[in-house]
Amino acid sequence: MRELLELQTGQVAFISGLLSGFSISIAAQILRYGIDSRLSQAVFLMFLMCSLLFLLALFVDVRLSIELAGMQNLSAPALEQVSAVRRLGTGCATAALIMFILAAGMLGWLASPSTGALTTVMTACIFFLFWAVWTRINTITVLLSNV
Repeated sequence: MRELLELQTGQVAFISGLLSGFSISIAAQILRYGIDSRLSQAVFLMFLMCSLLFLLALFVDVRLSIELAGMQNLSAPALEQVSAVRRLGTGCATAALIMFILAAGMLGWLASPSTGALTTVMTACIFFLFWAVWTRINTITVLLSNV
């Protein structure tokens, strides 16, 4: 159990840190080229929020890793608390990922209407795949909880 918790925490922390950096870099580029429309303001704010949510997820996972370092066994109440905090961190990372996909899809509209239409179609396809994977993983989770 301990190894699984460390693996999950490390993966979410790595992805969150990486995507937080990407998000803030994109937001900075939007600032650099100017926020002259409502759309550019919305995209900027979405990427900024993504960065902050990813940072929160990163903090949760790193802090848990530090606090649990060296612990071999966790009591049931402690394990429940760890799970609750991890759900919060993973929820923040998931929300940030969804927002990142949306904001990336909106970037095309800053270039041109035709590019915007193309990025909207691409984003819709990614959301469909995201939903398909999400539902299948939830099905697997239900099946595993019945074992």
